[in-house]
Amino acid sequence: METRSSRNKILLIAVIILLLTNIGILAFFLTGKAPDKGGLRGGNREAMVTAFLQNDIGFDKTQMNAYDTLSKMNKENMKASFDEIRNNRQALYKELSSQAFNDSAINAAAVKVADKQKDIEVKMLSHFAAIRKLCNPAQQAKFDSLFYKIWNKKDKPGN
Repeated sequence: METRSSRNKILLIAVIILLLTNIGILAFFLTGKAPDKGGLRGGNREAMVTAFLQNDIGFDKTQMNAYDTLSKMNKENMKASFDEIRNNRQALYKELSSQAFNDSAINAAAVKVADKQKDIEVKMLSHFAAIRKLCNPAQQAKFDSLFYKIWNKKDKPGN
């Protein structure tokens, strides 16, 4: 009898812990606040790049103003690309559905998605090249040797 009572207590404690965990997760999602991990898509990406350009590369105020202009234009350009992908996704899924998800429809959809992803990558790499053009020759050498490190650092969790 005692073992059954002990098991019941353990099960009750486990249920209470799971219930509290679920409430915590629900509260997390309802508040919509995710912890800032500082990753590539994290909230402090701009601050990290700005600090990198000022501290590591040595950008002056004129270069920083030019960078800010470039950055704003790039942000608008990228937002338009992502909006286009989001808007086209529903049409893509409808097309797949109308063709019963056959192999040729899946391949055609994959090509469309890959083409849009390629466009985004080209825009991003072109943006990096434009930032590099703001550098003087000495800064370009620093940029070339350090930029990939700062970009990779932002990809790692906890940085």
